[in-house]
Amino acid sequence: MGLLTNSPEVKETDLILGAGETYTSITDHISDVVLKNRTPLEWFVIAAPAALLAGGILVAMLNLLFRGIGVWGPNVPVGWGFDIINFVWWIGIGHAGTLISAILLLLRQDWRNSINRFAEAMTIFAVMCAGLYPLFHTGRP
Repeated sequence: MGLLTNSPEVKETDLILGAGETYTSITDHISDVVLKNRTPLEWFVIAAPAALLAGGILVAMLNLLFRGIGVWGPNVPVGWGFDIINFVWWIGIGHAGTLISAILLLLRQDWRNSINRFAEAMTIFAVMCAGLYPLFHTGRP
């Protein structure tokens, strides 16, 4: 049988912690994952392509800053280039996050909290990404 909560010899910590565990031993188990274990090789295999992509974006943005917005394609006969299309794309993604949050609020869904947080974070990051394009569209800021 389990521990009886009405029994006077049962302490509050016995109801929370397992047998033979203390707060210190639980803390040691949790912190050992971060402090004692080495980073597995798989993490580096997965992180390498992400680092290459980030480096590629950095190279592309430096190329843009040194050569101008002509690398995006808005030349004399072309009115829409990469910057304007992506600006509209990110604004649309931001509107989608707001729409998801608003629909769940209007339908009074009780389970909406975590999805609302995700949708609102998506909106914030989309607006931040969209804000980069007018900045860089000015040429060489």
